[in-house]
Formats: sequence, structure tokens, C-alpha cells
Amino acid sequence: MSGASLGVVRVALGVVAVLVPLRTLVYGWADSLYASPSHRFTYLGLGWVPQPGPVGIRFLLLAVAAAGTGLMVGRHVRRWAAVLVVSFGWVEAIDATTYLNHYWFVTLLAALALVAPLSGRRPVAAGWVWLFRFQVAVVYAFAGIAKLQPDWLFEALPLRLWLPARADFPVVGHLLTVPFTAHVLSVAGAAFDCLVVPGLLWRRTRPFAWTALVAFHVSTWLLFPIGVFPWLMIAVSTVFWSPDWPDRARERLNLGSGAVPPGQPGDDVERSRVRTRLTIAAAVVWVAVQIALPLRHLAYPGDHRWTAEGYRFGWNVLLVERSGSVTFIVHDPAADRTWTADLEPIYTPNQIRVMSGEPDLILQAAHTIARLEAEAGRKVEVRVDAWLSFNGRPAERWIDPTVDLAAEPTSLDPKHWILPRD
Repeated sequence: MSGASLGVVRVALGVVAVLVPLRTLVYGWADSLYASPSHRFTYLGLGWVPQPGPVGIRFLLLAVAAAGTGLMVGRHVRRWAAVLVVSFGWVEAIDATTYLNHYWFVTLLAALALVAPLSGRRPVAAGWVWLFRFQVAVVYAFAGIAKLQPDWLFEALPLRLWLPARADFPVVGHLLTVPFTAHVLSVAGAAFDCLVVPGLLWRRTRPFAWTALVAFHVSTWLLFPIGVFPWLMIAVSTVFWSPDWPDRARERLNLGSGAVPPGQPGDDVERSRVRTRLTIAAAVVWVAVQIALPLRHLAYPGDHRWTAEGYRFGWNVLLVERSGSVTFIVHDPAADRTWTADLEPIYTPNQIRVMSGEPDLILQAAHTIARLEAEAGRKVEVRVDAWLSFNGRPAERWIDPTVDLAAEPTSLDPKHWILPRD
């Protein structure tokens, strides 16, 4: 089938890859988020990724923008995709406190661009179009499934907490302070996420589903500070349209289709059966991983919205409001001395804010404190007095204060020291 719709995905990815580093530089995030922290919170298994420093982070951001420009131009797509995967992936791997769902989505699209035929000018195997449709569908499907719980559907949480802050919004600002509005929008948001993909897949409902999609993302962009994510989703959702829609649009505008005439093989047409089977096998593995990652929280006990185990990479978009506070209590058994650790010389305010609600990051902080004390010649124990407010409820202690976190291993195993929610 036509690969023109995949060309739109390529251009959208390129535009976002240019805008993200520009925003990072303009708002000063290159230093405050990536270069300034003296200690980092790393993803499990990625502690080896170096922090490039103030000059290095700017080179990485420029590389991201250059890769985005190359993708928009459309020449040597796979080479520019490789540059984007390395540079953008490096930036995002520097510190786990900078994790965002839409950055993860950009990373996935860039990884697919390494192998997919995204020129947009040649016919492609239908499987490539469906693979990108699947990747977009995963975001909506799991975001919708995550909202099928009482807090979201019946209590309108956390929207009931967030919307009143936008009372100054033009025209409808006063409605955002009414609890009924939060209830309506919560149910509508869950229904949208669950139904938009089936609506896009059926030709008769596609125009209505896509109109709802545009309205939804423009609204969330206006109400919440989520950057370029809504615009990226609007652009890539066009992959659900007829694959040749860009060519037909150009013809209507008398711009020419720019496509290779039917019957000419595209650069992705596979003549080798072995290579075809390997490609299909890799696609199956990719699909399985994309389904398993959002579901991995089921392998952990308790509510992952509370424990945060298996929460990242799960498309839990705007799902909960978590506000934590944590005090690290250090004990030196040899000197029988106890004190409270001062985190300000170690971490930035943003790191402390995010860490306070993430158990794996609290564990890393405890290890860092113990390591710094060991460098000073003291073998210490590190415990925490940690409290968490969940969706505006009164704060509860959520980490066992008797456990020496400095002695706890870093692993994917369930954390026995996370206390259950009352």
C-alpha cells in the first residue's frame, strides 16, 4: 500500500525533535535539569550513561535538532533516526526525574524509524502502516484502561483538584470550578481513550473520532502544561486514515503526488524469505514488549498508583496526583549518633520534588547518602520518614521507617518496605 501516511509520521517526528531541544534551551532546562545536578537518579541498568556537562548537553540537544531537521527533509532517514535515538535517548537517560510519557513516545517512534520505510514516496508493506497504527493505539488503549477505576470515574480525581486552578480561563473558566464539570470531563476522558481507536479504525466513524481527537488534545494542551505531546498525537493519528491521503491531498492542491507510480517496488519490498521472517519476528517481539510494559504492574502487589511499581512506561497519562515528603534519617552505629541528611547540597529542587514520590528514587537517594558517608569514613544506616498524599487525601506514611534502605538492593523485585495504602 501507499507509504505516504508514514511520511507524515516522519515529518511530525522531525518537527517535535526540533521543538523539544529548542524549548529546553529557551527555558533554561539544559542546565537546571541535565547539567546542574551533582548527583543523578538513574534508570535501572543505565547508570553507565555519562552526564555530558553544560557544553556536552548542548551538543546533544543540537544533535537532536539536527536529526529532526534531517527527518523533515526526508533524505537518509534511517541515518538521522539513528542520530535521534542516540542523542535523544542519551538526554532522557541522564536523569530519571525528567521522565515524561511523550518523551518515551518520541523515543519509540525514533526506534521504529531506524527500520521502517518512512520516505513517504514509495509503496510499503501493509504491515508497516499497521505497526505504527498499533504504536499509536497502545497510548490511547492503556491510558483508557488506567482510568477505569473509582477515583477517576466516580470521584473525578485528580481533575477535581486541578481544574479550579484554571478559573481564569477565558469564557469557561467559571465552569472549571464546578465539581460537576470535573465529573463530566473525567467520564468523557475515559470514554475517549477507550473508544477513539475503534472509531479511527472504522471508516464511517473515522471523521467523528478524529474530530474528537483534535478537540481533546487541543483542550488538554490549553489546560495542562504538557508541551508538544498533543500536537504530536494529532499528527501521528492521521496514520489511521487511508494510507494514500497525503498524495490525494497534494493532487487536489495541484502539487502532484510525488509518489512512485504503482507497480514500482519500494525500497522495503522484501525478496528474501529469511529476511522477511526475521522482520516479522522482530515486529512480533516489539508488539509483545509494548503490551507487556504497561501491564507489568500486575506482577507487583498493591495498587501501582500508590506504590509506583511498574508505573513508568505504562501510559498513565494525568492519572493521579501524588505529593510526597521524605526525611532521611542517618544513623552511625559505631558512634551511636543519629542525624537528618541535608539533601540540598546533593540534589536540585526538581530532583527532590520528584524523588519524594518515587520509591526507587528514594532508594537511590539512600544509597547515595550512605556512599557519601562511607567516603567520609562512616558506615551508616539510612532510614526514611516518608509521607504521601494520594489524589488530595490526607498524607499517609508509605515507607517502613524501620528498614535500613542503604542495605536494600536495587532490583525489579517487589519492594517489601512500601507500606499498603490505608
